[in-house]
Amino acid sequence: MKQIMMGNEAIALGLIHANVDMISGYPGTPSSEIIGNFQKFSKQFGCDTYAQWATNEKVGFEVAYAGAMTGKRTCTTLKQVGLNVASDALMSASYIGHLGAMLLVSADDPGFHSSQTEQDSRSFAKFAKIPVFDPSTPQEAYDMVKIALDLSQKFQTPVMLRPVMRVSHAREICEVDESVDFKPNNGEFIRDIGRWAAVPPRGRFAQGVEQLKRIDEIAKHNWENFIKPKADKLKGSKTLCLTSGTGDGYVREAIEDMDIKADVLKLDIPYPLPKKEIERLFDNYENVIVFEETYPCIEEQLSSPKLHGKLTGDVHKIDEFSKDKVVKAFSNIGLTETNKSYQNEKYGGEVPVRPPNLCPGCPHRDVYYSIMKVFRKKKSIYPSDIGCYTLGLNQGAIDTVLCMGASIGMASGFSIADKSKTVIASIGDSTFTHSGVAPLINAVYQKHKFILFIMDNSVTAMTGRQATPERVNPGVVNLKNIVEGCGATCMEHIYTPDLDESINFMKEVKKKFETTEGPLVAIVREFCVLDKERAPQMLPGIYAEVDPDKCVACDICTTQYKCPPMHYNDEHKIEIDPFLCIGCDACIDDLCPTDAFIERKPK
Repeated sequence: MKQIMMGNEAIALGLIHANVDMISGYPGTPSSEIIGNFQKFSKQFGCDTYAQWATNEKVGFEVAYAGAMTGKRTCTTLKQVGLNVASDALMSASYIGHLGAMLLVSADDPGFHSSQTEQDSRSFAKFAKIPVFDPSTPQEAYDMVKIALDLSQKFQTPVMLRPVMRVSHAREICEVDESVDFKPNNGEFIRDIGRWAAVPPRGRFAQGVEQLKRIDEIAKHNWENFIKPKADKLKGSKTLCLTSGTGDGYVREAIEDMDIKADVLKLDIPYPLPKKEIERLFDNYENVIVFEETYPCIEEQLSSPKLHGKLTGDVHKIDEFSKDKVVKAFSNIGLTETNKSYQNEKYGGEVPVRPPNLCPGCPHRDVYYSIMKVFRKKKSIYPSDIGCYTLGLNQGAIDTVLCMGASIGMASGFSIADKSKTVIASIGDSTFTHSGVAPLINAVYQKHKFILFIMDNSVTAMTGRQATPERVNPGVVNLKNIVEGCGATCMEHIYTPDLDESINFMKEVKKKFETTEGPLVAIVREFCVLDKERAPQMLPGIYAEVDPDKCVACDICTTQYKCPPMHYNDEHKIEIDPFLCIGCDACIDDLCPTDAFIERKPK
């Protein structure tokens, strides 16, 4: 049966068709849609499954791994930086193995489209000594899910599927199974203390030996089942291109367009590779070029004077693939002249990028604006975190962004290192439950003095508005209780689109902070303007326009507040785009010093 499917949708359907009945993960672009689609398909086909969001990636991995230990077929989903969080559990699970099957879906983001790093999960799989599949299309992602889970069951090891953004968010006509014959797996924990609780060094040493043997066997399996059938079909040219993932399509397109005589061998499992068998193929070629993104994972496993890639400086080392980069690599090796036909000459090869901005009417904008009115820049440090609120960078309200939960740990560090400034950290509600609790406990017991704003919009907004623990279990999970349970002083504020109210609350926080020993936490109860359940109740529906006679072009609205509908017209007066204004009315009463913003009258 043929269906038009997004890559993450194809992965979710592949999990259903592979009889996966347990999935746990944490949202992170570009992986977020997998669990949502899995839930949709489970309901559509009446499958008895468990599919839930965990509080962070480590928890998600451990939930899925425990299921695989009992013989079930499970999956955990995350993005490449989330793999860092889950890595502690992954490294040990690779030694121990399991009885069922477990797929680790780690979606990478070459090009930094929505990530703070460009790290390559294939190299992490190599580090953990687990096999990794690298799909180049949604169709391959669907097919590889089933193959990878079978491989996981055969060798009793977690297996990684590593789709990149261009796979996860691409759409393609996919050939999928027409019927669903879903049969939940029986989970039964079989006590085996020598395996499940192997004590170092003796127990873990034995598992390490087994792990090395297993990875060698998987490399042989890779050759016999995936590489050799393709290698037998190579035509024999002067150049061999080894490809993996999305690079394969760009390479084949460039070869066809430029009429280059070269063979292409796509490696579906870039780790582990059968080194000797692949290197024997090199005898038939003058040049071997490795095209992979983003790290030299394949190249590091092979050796030959004929080999060209990132380590030799012939293939780009950063950013995602493009046809230009493939052509440039061919040029570096002398196969063709550099071709710039794919570049936009008007802009010097780069199309101008609009900086990301908070949505019109987003409460985060008012909160940051109010913080900066009360806690002035010269005497403050603003560490922040990963989420929608990171876009407060545009307002100059954020000084540092490192990783999930780091705003609190770094606030501690800044409070020690620069006592002349007030440290005002910001974090979201989902991020706080993900990795903010531990550093807050640390700050409390060491009496680090800073202010933490938990900006609670009750969703994981940046990755698709997944529900948070407090949203799902109101009254049971409560941020204020968690904060006070950590021993911190806590204040709460219910946000309304009234800048005076927000500024007055910041003044109360500042006053309270003067008499607080250790960290002061302020929870601002907000909402997301894209939240279909809550936003209509919270937005007043009062739209703004500008009185041009009162506008003096002071720039406060465009440089400090920065709401997307606001822009200068040809007369150098501020205008509000009526198609972008969301009707929050926050700008009408308190923003403009000359009261140029007024309520828009119906026409």
